[in-house]
Amino acid sequence: MKKLFIVRHAKSDWHNELEDFDRPLNNRGETDAPIMAQKINNMGFSPDIIISSPAKRAITTASYFAKEFDYSLDCIQKEKEIYSVGHRFSLELITGLSDKLNSAMIFGHNPDHSHLATYLSNTQIGNMPTCAVVGIEFETDKWSDIIKSKVKLLCFEYPKK
Repeated sequence: MKKLFIVRHAKSDWHNELEDFDRPLNNRGETDAPIMAQKINNMGFSPDIIISSPAKRAITTASYFAKEFDYSLDCIQKEKEIYSVGHRFSLELITGLSDKLNSAMIFGHNPDHSHLATYLSNTQIGNMPTCAVVGIEFETDKWSDIIKSKVKLLCFEYPKK
């Protein structure tokens, strides 16, 4: 079995002159991210690998989750193509993961993450709210086979739920 957690970054700050890539979390995002991380951890889910877009709002959200799971922040794998290419790259990245890993958590952006979550879960996820987490279990031992395997939606959690 493989488990994937797709996480949309927490709420970001639009009230600045920064480039999109450099937008930080706003106050609500800084509050929601640790709460969601704790919620997922309390559900008994802990990823073997954390992968994130390097955009400031995504990597900051990933950092809150890493802290909750007692991961070193240096262990977060940054993949710039999650930001620039989107769900096509994310799908290739996930299906290319080492089969030694049983679970992965990937942090990124909408609409790409909503599309990816809907596609992989075979569930109409719709628009993932900020800091939403979609957990999917695949009945396979190979990441390369997740697209054709049976799936189970483990969770669809978000701050206002």
